[in-house]
Amino acid sequence: MSDLSREALLAIVRDVWEKNDPVPEHLVTAMQATAAMAASDLDVELMELVERSTELAGVRGSTAYTLRFVHGDTDLLLRVAVDGARSRVDGWIVPPEPMTVRAIAGSEPASHGAVVSDSGRFELTDLPLGMLRLRIEPHDTSRPAFATPTFEI
Repeated sequence: MSDLSREALLAIVRDVWEKNDPVPEHLVTAMQATAAMAASDLDVELMELVERSTELAGVRGSTAYTLRFVHGDTDLLLRVAVDGARSRVDGWIVPPEPMTVRAIAGSEPASHGAVVSDSGRFELTDLPLGMLRLRIEPHDTSRPAFATPTFEI
């Protein structure tokens, strides 16, 4: 039996650990998004997730699920559809009012946006998979912006 140096023994333990318990793929992105929001000077109130349901998978392996968020008297319903490497979010805000909804993916700046229609509907298409947060910006500047917690698509 050979004597292993401390460094050799630690290298074996590290190798076993990395092979059997790797860092989850989304963890780095999620932590970067959280750090970016914490470091920003935005005073954003968060909505509360009150419901999540999964629908049956589509014909070609696409999936869809529904999220419902509430903030004060504002109710936000999202239908998230994933098809391959991209996704789509159809949303409804009640009560409807002039607002802009911006998708913030990971630590990237908001690259997708939509204006809420008179009926409270909006859609965001061609969104990347991964961590996402929606920022809702009322056009009435006396009302503060608010956002959903980060969720994964």
